[in-house]
Amino acid sequence: MTEVRKTEDRRVKRTKKALRDCLFRLLETKSADEITVKELTSMADINRSTFYFYYKDIDDMIMQIQDEIYSVFERDVIMTAESFGTAADFVQYLTRYLRFCKDNEKICKFVMSNDPKNNLAKRIKAALLKAIPDTTRIFSEKDPKRYLTDYAIAGFWELILAWMYEGMIIPPDEMAVFLTNIYFYGSRYILSGRKGEL
Repeated sequence: MTEVRKTEDRRVKRTKKALRDCLFRLLETKSADEITVKELTSMADINRSTFYFYYKDIDDMIMQIQDEIYSVFERDVIMTAESFGTAADFVQYLTRYLRFCKDNEKICKFVMSNDPKNNLAKRIKAALLKAIPDTTRIFSEKDPKRYLTDYAIAGFWELILAWMYEGMIIPPDEMAVFLTNIYFYGSRYILSGRKGEL
């Protein structure tokens, strides 16, 4: 790679980072729908034409951020194995996922709480369903147990969001064991003081 290309790449990264950081700051006080390109570029001290070189609008910027975070998620979190053979495998997976959230705190909070169309949630769920039993395929349409996987994933999503917004005080590996115990043995089992064999 030539020195000119390296300089251009660094400039692009700096520009996108400035826009992203300002977007995060604006989202602390308003919704994505209320943010204008003019407001964002003014705060980032970047020309509007530069913004439009990379993004069509604010929604497109958010979608691109989601794509970037999912690429990192695929690389750092998703297991190469076809499925989880044991609860210990699930603990390892969740530990990687929670460490990913901790290492990318600002962007994960942003993506998880600014995803009105649930695009990222659907992609993460689809990846997870390749590795864990999907109860909608196991049980018939007339059996309420078919919703167990959806229940677990929705619960995990909200619990992980709460954990992030409270400062991620509990270490990722401890949270992974707790979530795995809930998934495999149920909340009543955990509240009774018993633990599963992990």
